[in-house]
Amino acid sequence: MPRGRLRLERLGAVAVVAVGALLLGLWQPGERGAFWQGIEGRLLDARFLMRGPLPAPQQVAIVAFDDAAIEKFATFPPTRTVLGAVVADAWAAGAQVLALDFLLVDGRSDDSVLAAALARGAAILGVAEAASGTPVAPLQQRGGLSLVTGPEPQSPLPAMGAAPALQAAAGSAHVTVVHGPDGVLRRMQPVLALRTSQGLAHLPALAVAAVTAQAGPARYLASANGVGGRLEIGSMTLPLDLRGTVALDYYGPTGSIPTFSAASVSQADLRGKIVFVGATGTGFGDRHATPFDATMPGVEAHATFAANLLTGRALRRDGVVWFASVSMGLLAAVAGLFAAGQIGQLTATLATGLVAAATAAALQAAFLAGWWIDATTVLMCLTLGAVVGAAAQRFDQRRRATNLARFQSPALVETLATQAHALQHRPPQPAVVVFVDVVGFTPHAERSGPQRTYAFLALFTGLVEQAADRCGGMIADFAGDGALIVFGVPEPGSDDVERGLRFIEQLDAAVLACPEWPGLGLRFSAHAGPVQLGVLGGDRHRRVSVSGDVVNTASRLQESARASQASLALSGAFIAAAPQALSWAKQRGLTRLVPQRVRGRAALEEVWVGALWNPPR
Repeated sequence: MPRGRLRLERLGAVAVVAVGALLLGLWQPGERGAFWQGIEGRLLDARFLMRGPLPAPQQVAIVAFDDAAIEKFATFPPTRTVLGAVVADAWAAGAQVLALDFLLVDGRSDDSVLAAALARGAAILGVAEAASGTPVAPLQQRGGLSLVTGPEPQSPLPAMGAAPALQAAAGSAHVTVVHGPDGVLRRMQPVLALRTSQGLAHLPALAVAAVTAQAGPARYLASANGVGGRLEIGSMTLPLDLRGTVALDYYGPTGSIPTFSAASVSQADLRGKIVFVGATGTGFGDRHATPFDATMPGVEAHATFAANLLTGRALRRDGVVWFASVSMGLLAAVAGLFAAGQIGQLTATLATGLVAAATAAALQAAFLAGWWIDATTVLMCLTLGAVVGAAAQRFDQRRRATNLARFQSPALVETLATQAHALQHRPPQPAVVVFVDVVGFTPHAERSGPQRTYAFLALFTGLVEQAADRCGGMIADFAGDGALIVFGVPEPGSDDVERGLRFIEQLDAAVLACPEWPGLGLRFSAHAGPVQLGVLGGDRHRRVSVSGDVVNTASRLQESARASQASLALSGAFIAAAPQALSWAKQRGLTRLVPQRVRGRAALEEVWVGALWNPPR
């Protein structure tokens, strides 16, 4: 194949892969549909597990109503009096901000005890979404968000806030969490719109409100179409992902955030900390699956979000990371194309494996830097490139094999292509050998010149090939104006003699019917007997060979035909090899010569000579 065409094919493959990878990158399958989101979630979990747990920041702590606290207070859920005592102890232990992950909806007689404890510092109470159709209730908002931008929310649900006496003593923040399609909690909503009796309210997440109470006012700046944006708290800025949410960067399994039992909170060191108060006792239902843990308490998920906000460690999955995913996908696709397109299956497999390992390392490195690259996109792009590369290499190999097969007999192509040591250690086998020569070729070549001689030989070999293919013969050799055709290889057949005779007839008829044939005659000779089929040559250049006395004798019989001015010479062994051969020879008026000596052989050979329809001229 010309190099220019090969280069164009390679450029075409690169273009196909690049366009496909670009479309995959723009589509971002890891964000599309439950199935692909589930795959991306598992790939993200794998990156967490490869990284392993990290030390959690000490600015955040948890006061948990665990089994010990439930046993001590002998009640669950805790009464407002018990909560008030725990809150008071937390203030005394030095807590700077308290965020309660409890839904204290109904008013109780002891609300004043808890309200008094909450009012001693910056406290936030949880608000949840009520079912659609629930009557809206009043909700006081203290602190939290100073600015909210973005599209109008679609069908906001009613707010389910704390009892009025408690709202007067603390701020409000939502505690709603949304799991991924696979049930794992990976993202948090920084702001949630809820309906109240005063109208639509934009509530910060519990963690956002807690950090805001310590660091300063918060601004939620989503784009007009709701895709992306940023969250600003004091001097800190956190990019939102393409859903307007924040992806959590978990520190490890349950217990990674410093946790103290509510039974002994007075002994905890909570100085300057943001403290989340929630339930972790056995059987408590507020638990969530995470990359490290299948049952992390909700209060620790909120505390993890707050720790991410304070340290800026939340996973970044914004427009910049989306662009990085597209770029990495393109690189992976092109690298996979060239790796899988290497010559040699082992080389291609190793190269593709190295590219896959490098891609996984790049994804992990980006993750360690806090970037959630869409691994589904990147790996699908890599797969696309590898598949196209392997297909292109397979196509090229088949094309090369087809081209090379033209230099071998079709009867042997499959054997040579599929056997590691083709044609080795084969015993001699019976075969029929036919030799055909052009009469008068030498003077014709002298008159014609190189170019016309080449054209004539191309015509001659083409006619020989057509006749040999139709009759099932193997062209063992083209030698100038001569051709050696063997019948009965790779496996002998009962009709080898008949097919050899049919070849002689068809080639002779084809020459007579060819308008381009210059009027030269053909001379045939044929012999039958054992031959050796094998491969001769060195390590770099080999050729299929048919050898033995039968081949030499078939060639020497040309001299017998020439001496008798005949166009056909058949050996006695050929005639005796099949009953059809004798009747064929008699029908065409062949003459049986007395046994005679063939040049170069000691034994005498019976020869049948005669003329065909195409006598030498």
